Amino acid sequence: MKRFLLLLTILSTFALGASAQSDYYRRKAEGYQREAEYYQKKADGYRREAAYHLKKAEDYQREAAYYTKRGDIDRAKTYSRYAENEMDRYETQLRYAAQADDKAATYLRWAADALKRQ
Repeated sequence: MKRFLLLLTILSTFALGASAQSDYYRRKAEGYQREAEYYQKKADGYRREAAYHLKKAEDYQREAAYYTKRGDIDRAKTYSRYAENEMDRYETQLRYAAQADDKAATYLRWAADALKRQ
C-alpha cells in the first residue's frame, strides 16, 4: 500500500509538472499575441500618419503650382520645399509602419512556436 501511494504521488507530480509546463507555453503565446496586436496597432497609426503627410504634400504642391502660375517664384519654391519635406515624412512613416509590421509578424511566429511546444 505504501508503494502504491508513493507511485501515485510520483505520477501526480509528473502530471502537475507537465500541466504547469503546458500552461507556461500557453501564457507565453498569449503574451506574444498581445505584443503582436500592439505592433499591428502601431503600424496602423504610422500608416494614418503617412496618409496625413501625403495629403499635406499634395496641398503644398497645389500651392506651389498656384504661385508659379501667378509668377511668385520665391513663394512657389518655398511651397515646393514644404512638399518635399512632407514627402520625406511620408516615406519615414511608411518605413516605421513596415518595421512595426515585421515586429508583429515576429511575435506571431514566436506565439505559434510556443503553442507547438505545448
